[in-house]
Amino acid sequence: MQADGGEEGRGRRYADAVLLRRLRQYAFRNLVVPEVAFGPGVTAIVGPNAAGKSNLLIACYLAASAELPAGPVRDALRFGESEGFVAAEIENRHGPVQVHVGLATGRKVLRIDGQAARAADVARIAAAVRITPEDAALIHGGPTGRRGWMDALLTRLSPRYGAVARAYGKVLEQRNAALRHGSDRATVAAFGDRLAELGDEVVDLRRRLIVRAGDLAADAYRDVAGPAKEFTIRYAPAQGERPLAEALVASEPEERARGLTVVGPHRDDLVADLDARSVQTYGSRGEARTAALALRVAEHRLLRDVHDEPPILLLDDFSAELDADRRAYLLDLAESVPQALVTGTEPPPRASRRLRIAGGELRDDG
Repeated sequence: MQADGGEEGRGRRYADAVLLRRLRQYAFRNLVVPEVAFGPGVTAIVGPNAAGKSNLLIACYLAASAELPAGPVRDALRFGESEGFVAAEIENRHGPVQVHVGLATGRKVLRIDGQAARAADVARIAAAVRITPEDAALIHGGPTGRRGWMDALLTRLSPRYGAVARAYGKVLEQRNAALRHGSDRATVAAFGDRLAELGDEVVDLRRRLIVRAGDLAADAYRDVAGPAKEFTIRYAPAQGERPLAEALVASEPEERARGLTVVGPHRDDLVADLDARSVQTYGSRGEARTAALALRVAEHRLLRDVHDEPPILLLDDFSAELDADRRAYLLDLAESVPQALVTGTEPPPRASRRLRIAGGELRDDG
């Protein structure tokens, strides 16, 4: 990489950057350090397995996105605790912002600069992308994870999407209850009409995302693996290409028997192909890891375009299950952004700072 031109160059590089300056926590998983400061560049967080590396990155991700990426809130709390929090000072082009995420069994409470907030408010001031070895499940796992990837990214890209998706979920619950309780056809049809209206908007926004992300993911896959195979993604509705309203009417007998709605965006999928063959079905584990990495890189670039600021990059276990070329790509990516936190059992080369973690405690290795 080229030098950034000294202090003046670094000032230009970080002037429009989102930076996580300080993280505080209480009772978050196994972390015991109450506060840690971060700077720009690549920070290496080094320690053995189960030391707390991933937990620290999850706490950072939660503070920068208001999303808890895995499991219910109660699983984020230290064993025996009923409440905790993660808080951060995040700097963007407008200056420092204080984000506080209160955690209690079954709920999160968000505050920005002391005022009640929602996840969409956090998405307007900060962004982070987390890349982990478990991302291969985006490809080889079930459709729930792929829908979750689309929904989480769209919620950060489009305030409208979050509202529509929540409304769709509520109507889906009402329609499912009507099916379970044997409600008359008029009641089920009324819920179906509203479900189709909201579902069509959900699908439209998801399809737009796939178009935007598809080209970026194809470029990323080519950068990592070379041009030998073409990587593409496409949206796959559960009802095929039939309109959702028509599919709901056609599937009602099955739905009454099962007591749930069997078509709609809550059952749709994202299909990833290499040379028009499904990676989910035919891809090797290495191809799946590369495809998942391409989706994460597309996520990073989309958020960068929306914010006009590169998101914070959280790279967990950078060397796991990756060959030398893919590791090099990840480390080049980390060095190309204003701030990256990179974990591993050994430090990556050329890190700006090293932190060592053991038993949830951090110390500065310089």
